[in-house]
Amino acid sequence: MHKTTGKTLLAVALAVALSASFAPISYANPDDSAVDTSTEAATCSANKAMSQKTLGKFHAYVINVDTGEVLVDVLGKELTPSASVIKTLTAVAALQKLPLEYRAVTQVLATPSEPSTLVLKGGGDFTLSRLAAGESSVYSKPPRIVDLAKQALEKLPVDVPITKIILDDSFFSGEAWNPDWPAKYRTLGYVSNITAIQADGDRVQPNRLISSYSFRRGKDPVITVGEALRASLGERAVNAELVVGKTPADAYVISEVQSQDMRQSWLDHMLTHSDNTAAEFIARHAAKTAGLEGSIAGANKVIKLSLRELGLKPKALVIRDASGLSDENRVHSKLLAELMVKVATAENGLGVLTEWMPIAGETGTLRYRFQGKAAIARGNVIAKTGYIPGLYGLSGIVNASDGSRLAFAVFARADSENGISVTYTAQGAIDRVVTRFYSCGASLTQ
Repeated sequence: MHKTTGKTLLAVALAVALSASFAPISYANPDDSAVDTSTEAATCSANKAMSQKTLGKFHAYVINVDTGEVLVDVLGKELTPSASVIKTLTAVAALQKLPLEYRAVTQVLATPSEPSTLVLKGGGDFTLSRLAAGESSVYSKPPRIVDLAKQALEKLPVDVPITKIILDDSFFSGEAWNPDWPAKYRTLGYVSNITAIQADGDRVQPNRLISSYSFRRGKDPVITVGEALRASLGERAVNAELVVGKTPADAYVISEVQSQDMRQSWLDHMLTHSDNTAAEFIARHAAKTAGLEGSIAGANKVIKLSLRELGLKPKALVIRDASGLSDENRVHSKLLAELMVKVATAENGLGVLTEWMPIAGETGTLRYRFQGKAAIARGNVIAKTGYIPGLYGLSGIVNASDGSRLAFAVFARADSENGISVTYTAQGAIDRVVTRFYSCGASLTQ
């Protein structure tokens, strides 16, 4: 899109991106003068690009993947909020802890002691859908509540009414809403409550094929799913009472549906689209499979544990959530770049992240990035974006013009104590910095 794009179109584009994943899209590249595309070794300093005022307080760390040489270190060891860049750490925890072909399972159970009572037992599947056939979910090939109900009805005696449905939401524990998150994040659609019974990421209108499709999240995901199951069971359950509770000891499974492979479908979706709800669910599953609680604390702990097991040093990091929405998270560019070296070299199976992270100018939250002269790097930057008010970040791998590979992490942030602020123009500035990395390759210097 050209520089002459109107302010209205820019505002609309930003609003759409924010509601989708809290990772805004920049269509502008107002200062192409900062993009120096020369590749001569003697002139390959990134200083000009990294000195753009729109970057605010700037952090950067760049490593030559093939030699291990540190090419750039600007506040690389200083802690900074993470925004959605932290999702790369969440993905690492999932790959380290989740078994192959791990799936979330949702079940309906019958109870011999109470023949008219069914149990809906949640297994932590936010992709479970209340949509009917022909309606389209955000998530690929989701399990559907109508199928769960159909199986259950086939197993139940036809003359027994359904008078009560117990909703067992105990698969996860602790708070459903992270206290670090402003309440408006739910109504704006950035994230849902994190509950073991949930459908369609608790979107108020999940059918993306209709004009009323909405990212806005509901207040009570558990009851919403209970109502959908009751409706799908038809006349026999029309007056069934919905009760949140535990599964009776004598209950047995009469129907179940499974999610797509979490290590494939869920991680791909989370990284490509920066889905905050997906990140929080994935981290809780990773925590439970690691023997920890499926809670906020367990999810945060498993992320650090997984990094240590890779030989990284996450002690200084502050992990408050798995999505990056908390402005209390603290990471540093050095560790993120070191992680990206391991991704680039496919250590411990981490190479698959390069298949899921956005590609500059092509996919996900980088699809409309790298405009103007920065377009020369399109297709050659694979990275995770990040944004929260006052901070923009990017971390990933550059396949440079000289054939070298660079692992990097950069952040542009506000510094209120020194009167420094950042706006959406920091995105374009970051793109120009990373384009300089691309142009210089192994010859990059500060």
